[in-house]
Amino acid sequence: MPILLRDKNLRVLVNPGDHNPSHVHVISGELEVKIDISGNEVCVLEKGHKHRNTTTTKHPKMALALCQANLQYLQQEAQKYYV
Repeated sequence: MPILLRDKNLRVLVNPGDHNPSHVHVISGELEVKIDISGNEVCVLEKGHKHRNTTTTKHPKMALALCQANLQYLQQEAQKYYV
């Protein structure tokens, strides 16, 4: 997965050809959360029954803040990978 952004211990990645809505995966060590970046406000995507996201209470808050602060950039860059 291409890394779109790094900040401290967070990596923001996109999976080429992934499903809609437009989203990124925010990873820190073994923690991961999917963030919806399709609108004007970012939000955490609910995990599907096939996927088990590992996260803590603090990790999604940090991921949301990072993605919201860089929303336009993430939308532009992620769009390159959604075909």
